[in-house]
Order: sequence, then C-alpha cells, then structure tokens
Amino acid sequence: MSDSSTPFDGHEDEAYTVRPYAVTGGRVSAASKDLPMEALVEATTDPQALTGLTPEKKKILQLATGQYQSVAELSAHTRLPLGVVRVLVTDLAEVNYLKIHVSGTADDASTHDASGELSLSLLESVLDGIAAL
Repeated sequence: MSDSSTPFDGHEDEAYTVRPYAVTGGRVSAASKDLPMEALVEATTDPQALTGLTPEKKKILQLATGQYQSVAELSAHTRLPLGVVRVLVTDLAEVNYLKIHVSGTADDASTHDASGELSLSLLESVLDGIAAL
C-alpha cells in the first residue's frame, strides 16, 4: 500500500537514516539561493524513464509529474528539509528534468508601488486566495 505522502515508495525509515548533507552531496545551498518555497515545479520528463538518479530526486519527479507542486509541498511529501529540497529541485532544473515557475513574491520589486509599499494588486490577490479557502 503506497500513497504520495509515503517517502521513497514505502521505505519510511530510509527518510530518517540518510543525513541531509549526504542527500545533497555536502552542499548546503542551491545554485539559485533565491528559490522561494512557494515556487511551483513541474516535471518535464517521465521519472520512470530516468536511471541513475537518487531515490530522493526520483520521488520529487514523481510528485511533480502531471501536476504543479510547490517546493514546500515537495518538502512535506518527501519528509526532507526545505533546504535539501531546494538543492535537489535546482539540480533537476539545471538538467531540464524540472521546470520552475516563480511568480512575484512579497520581496519582488514588481509587487511594490512607487512609494515602496506593497501594491494593491498583491494585497487583493492575497485576499482572493484567502476567500477561496
């Protein structure tokens, strides 16, 4: 019995025995340090056709196949720290296995008005999102 929230296809203990630095090859930050946790990710290739990838990368590709997943969701589903998932997502995007969609965030200059305050359109979209819940 397997569901999408079980890490590594049912090997739950494996998620807790592998140290994060081992999963990322010792790297602690992604090449793209500004990858927001709300960035949406989609797979551009079939994860079953790929060989030579780590179980963590394969799981990320499986989760992002056929639907958008945020970096935060990938972290929760794989039960890996957010920083580790950022590194893995960036690695997969660099070899064109994933496509990352980043929209304006609260820190983005396009979300601010001329006076430096958050723009009305950003605040309205936040309210619309809350109302949709």
